[in-house]
Amino acid sequence: MTDLGTTQLLEGFLGFIWVAIAIFIGVRIIFKAKELDRKELITVGLSYIFVSSAWWGVAVQLISYGIFSFPITYIPYLLIANIFVPPGLVCWVYSFSEMVNPYLKKKLLLIYVPFCILWEVLIFVFLFTNPDFVGSFEFPFNSSHGDVIRIFIIIAIFSFVLSGVYFAMQSMKLEDPEIKWKGRFLFAAWISFCIGALMDALLPLIPVILILTRLILITGAIEYYLGFFLPSKFKEWLLQ
Repeated sequence: MTDLGTTQLLEGFLGFIWVAIAIFIGVRIIFKAKELDRKELITVGLSYIFVSSAWWGVAVQLISYGIFSFPITYIPYLLIANIFVPPGLVCWVYSFSEMVNPYLKKKLLLIYVPFCILWEVLIFVFLFTNPDFVGSFEFPFNSSHGDVIRIFIIIAIFSFVLSGVYFAMQSMKLEDPEIKWKGRFLFAAWISFCIGALMDALLPLIPVILILTRLILITGAIEYYLGFFLPSKFKEWLLQ
């Protein structure tokens, strides 16, 4: 794969694996939602796909540069990694409110929709005026958020995690042992996502941190999958 070093390849592959698992989980949730005719689960699937978009630049770069020797440059990389996260937050807020308390839906959306529109507008404005406000890019796979966008990212991370943990804890309180286990896995998944996302947003771009971050995110994705789809044999073992 071109002239990528071992560490760079590992960073790229781990990022690609995390994105691939997240998209697979999101698509599976969407298909399950259609089977059950539950619209709120469709946006759960979309939210998880869009959340992983913060790492799509890694996945696309691995294919584009690693296989075809056609690198993604600064602006396109930051564009790919940023523009889908705000819609993901709106999708999750809609799903969370619909599943937990539909009466909160309008109030929460009145807060988060303008917040995410402002976020999206700033991304496009800064990308074509002062890209450093959006983030920096260290070829081929490393990017970090600029000071302005980092504020939105941190608010989004805590919004995802706090609401996700609350939903998981509510599931853990129910009598059904299968739902309790799914709640436990969702709880672990949101904690893993919180740790991985904050590490990615706040810590310096050095290989060991990037690799550890992506391993934590992959672990969280597996936990998230188990929170929705417990394999039958694994479920039997847990419920014994």
